[in-house]
Amino acid sequence: MILTKDEIVRDEILSQAQKLFQQFDLKKTTMDEIAAACGKAKSTLYHYFKSKEEVFDAVIKIEMQRLRIIVKDEVAEAKSVKDKLMVYFVKFHREVLNAAIIYRIVRHETSSGSLAKDTFNKLIEFETSYITRILEDSYDSGEFTEFKKEDIPWFAEILIAGFFGIVHYSVDRDEFLDQKRLEMAVNLLIPRVFS
Repeated sequence: MILTKDEIVRDEILSQAQKLFQQFDLKKTTMDEIAAACGKAKSTLYHYFKSKEEVFDAVIKIEMQRLRIIVKDEVAEAKSVKDKLMVYFVKFHREVLNAAIIYRIVRHETSSGSLAKDTFNKLIEFETSYITRILEDSYDSGEFTEFKKEDIPWFAEILIAGFFGIVHYSVDRDEFLDQKRLEMAVNLLIPRVFS
């Protein structure tokens, strides 16, 4: 796929902005700094984005797309519902911690009502629907029958709420839950729910 000049410039802006957001966070990063990092005039940035918050929102969307691709590729390789959920929770957590600074900014920004709150809510909805699809597929195949089919979306939402609580806590506490402990917790909890 050949990118247009506009797509190349936009990608460069977002790449440099992501580095600056990770280094200085949203509040301390300015459009002037993003423009300087790209070697562009500030007016060029405003041609593509209305504000720094819009740049940040685009960076978050790219990060979430990257995260989804990585996680879903590994989940697709797992065979059972139990294995799919174990891979999902461990891999998702690992990838979030790899970009912990960005997720700390999102966490902070969602509490102050910025664009990130809407993006975060879309992430929760998307991930809940993804887990719902995994559970419904396993229900249809006869593997997961602990709930009525109509209760699966509710159960998926509970799983995501609990899991995102762990992710938020890990991000806020500077990776309090290392990968080994998370895997131990997943290995303890998921098999009991899906036995």
